[in-house]
Amino acid sequence: MQTWILIGIMAILGSIAAFLMYFINSAMNSDDAERIDEVPQNNFNQ
Repeated sequence: MQTWILIGIMAILGSIAAFLMYFINSAMNSDDAERIDEVPQNNFNQ
């Protein structure tokens, strides 16, 4: 009985984690990880 309760709680937590990761991953722009920005010039005289 206690094993099934543990398995049920783990399934609920796993489904919540998968739901959150799906929406966080869809909101992120994965192209930014592949693009490297240019090094800014060190102009401190502006």
